[in-house]
Amino acid sequence: MQQDTLEDMLPRYQWVRCALERDFADLEVGDKIISENELVKKYKVSRVTARKALQLLRKEGTIECIRGRGTFLARLPSRTRAPLTSTKAKILGVVVPSVNAPLIGAIVRGIEAEATQRGYHILLSHDHNDPDLQISQLSKMLETEVSGILLYPDRFVTDRKEFLDLLEKCKTRNVPLVLIDRYVAGLDFTCVMTDNIQGMYELTEHLILCGRRRSALIGFWESNTVHMARRKGFLEALREHRLPTKSLIEEHVSSTKLSSHTGDDILHEWIEAGHDIVAKWIKGKTVAELPFDSIVCMFDAIAYGAFNALQEAGIRVPEDIALVGYDNLDSGLYRTQRLQLTSVQQPLDLEGSTAAGILIDRIENKPRTGRGNHVLLPPTLIVRTSCGAKLQPQTA
Repeated sequence: MQQDTLEDMLPRYQWVRCALERDFADLEVGDKIISENELVKKYKVSRVTARKALQLLRKEGTIECIRGRGTFLARLPSRTRAPLTSTKAKILGVVVPSVNAPLIGAIVRGIEAEATQRGYHILLSHDHNDPDLQISQLSKMLETEVSGILLYPDRFVTDRKEFLDLLEKCKTRNVPLVLIDRYVAGLDFTCVMTDNIQGMYELTEHLILCGRRRSALIGFWESNTVHMARRKGFLEALREHRLPTKSLIEEHVSSTKLSSHTGDDILHEWIEAGHDIVAKWIKGKTVAELPFDSIVCMFDAIAYGAFNALQEAGIRVPEDIALVGYDNLDSGLYRTQRLQLTSVQQPLDLEGSTAAGILIDRIENKPRTGRGNHVLLPPTLIVRTSCGAKLQPQTA
């Protein structure tokens, strides 16, 4: 690998930050550093990039701004002793499907906050929901000098032999790796994720307590570990309340349909799938003839598609059919259609910061308390009107 390859892969503001930290090695605490204008000229970057690099250094206390006087070195960062070309560079590789997705973007924010606080940079790579590209990106990460890797597995990548071989390579090369959001069955990598069983259990139980006894379920493809956990929580709630599960009305969004799409426009796939499934269920039936009184969706976009199908058939939510989702997207699009969707909120920033903290502890050989490879974070039930609950009006 060429000496500057790793730096070239960093976001530009991180690259500037690293360059500044190396310059600080020749300064004393209290010395004045170059101005924002000088920074732009020296490193040939935009003002926005320069400002972001300086903001990171201010946030961690490395530099201090004094009004009317300038910016000064407040402390020497320890990472100036480990240049980026060193095998001891404090860089975390982060591989995710797409930071444009709201859920993943929140996780990455948590990762970056924890990494910055503990003196690490992040090297971010996203594959736009293309499993081939994620395999390529992960392979590239393994050839760099990152200290460890945080990986959010793509939708269909966990079934690919090339992907599983790369995970095994991480082990043989002793590259610390932590999975985010979904684990890989049969492999003992630490995974940080929301407790999907608990989240779906609470969601389903809430529907039952609202008087709904015949819930239909729309989920992902069966081999998806998130699907399996959420389905388990759904069934446990039914059993706990002594409701039948054998005649369950259920359908999965097929992996074949989804795998034909790539890119960041995945929400439309889920919306379309939810619409088509529910339209098929209710076709030619009156409300009294439907075998369910509520629909549980494993993703909010599926619920929105289901809502559209119900509206087209003249079926009211929640008066006729209650509807709930998962992930609490609650976008403006839903609200403009008068859908106030009951859903489950995942602690996404905490998920990212926890995963980064565990990885850094492993890199630094710090002992980890607690048992078990899966770190499950508690979700929060967000109750709105789509479930049929009568909410108290909020006062100012």
